[in-house]
Amino acid sequence: MKRFADLAGQGGLVESLQQAIKSHRVAHAYLVSGEAGSGKKTLALAFAQALLCQEQTATVCGVCSNCRRIEQGTHPDVAVIEPQGGRIRIDEIRTLKDRFALQAYGGSWKVGIIIDAETMTDAAANSLLKLLEEPFGQAVLILLSSSPSKLLPTIVSRCQVVKMQRLSRTQIAAYLEEEEEIPAETALVVAGLADGRLGRAMEVASPKSLAWRERVLAVLAHEDGRGLEALRLAAELDDEPEAIEFAFEVMGSWFRDMLLAATGCPQELIVNQDYFAFLSKEGKLYNEHAYHSAIYQIEDTLRAIRANANRRLALDTLLYLLSDLTSFLKASENHKYGKSSRS
Repeated sequence: MKRFADLAGQGGLVESLQQAIKSHRVAHAYLVSGEAGSGKKTLALAFAQALLCQEQTATVCGVCSNCRRIEQGTHPDVAVIEPQGGRIRIDEIRTLKDRFALQAYGGSWKVGIIIDAETMTDAAANSLLKLLEEPFGQAVLILLSSSPSKLLPTIVSRCQVVKMQRLSRTQIAAYLEEEEEIPAETALVVAGLADGRLGRAMEVASPKSLAWRERVLAVLAHEDGRGLEALRLAAELDDEPEAIEFAFEVMGSWFRDMLLAATGCPQELIVNQDYFAFLSKEGKLYNEHAYHSAIYQIEDTLRAIRANANRRLALDTLLYLLSDLTSFLKASENHKYGKSSRS
């Protein structure tokens, strides 16, 4: 349920918004910025619930009719706009204006939430600017953006800016253990992959994501996962392209961990905690240039796939090379990052 209580590590933001409601100083527009998976949408919906909650405590009861309808996406006074075909167009902003012009269903606030606000077309952005310049009475606009620099400066200047806070690995791990009952070791791994974003942690903690992680590490960490198994993984990823970005995150974290292990970093800095013993042993077999080279190859391949390179060929090549680091180093002896120190 999208409540303020779900926003672990965001206590300062929550308190500020609650105080605005209690003191009747709610701004007409807010810009919530933060990386993907940082909890922007959760914050926006929780704020909408706090404004419309029938208990009127600013803490969100989560059980009244208004709170439940907002959670279900069916409240007539709360409009959520998302990009269609990658863009938010002027018709959607005009529809929002029309909804704001109507009397509130519950006689109180109207809330408009614009997800990925930076994807507005120029016409949509200019239409929104007019709405910001001439706001309706009990109406609040909440713009969510992971790239606020792409918004018109005149739009940003008319919003109260709220920045999502990054969480520490221990904060995320503790939340996963206590609230989601995830085992401690797995929680630490998930927290490391989430990179400070609780929403992202919830995605990584899903059984499907954890299964993909094990599938990738079966190729990188186990002798029986080499060669043909790497090509099988490439085929599986080619069939499920939505998993590719996460698979590359896992690969990047693996070789980053190998690099850290090679330099003697303590265990708490390692993402793949459950493989720490393996990483400590294997990380010393190559010099640092080897891991820089592997990380570069991973990043370069992902850029190529994003640019519509032949996806299957790119996956085949990368995974086959990385499944045997010795072979990879031989293939890249003349790479700018240097040669292996392994005999």
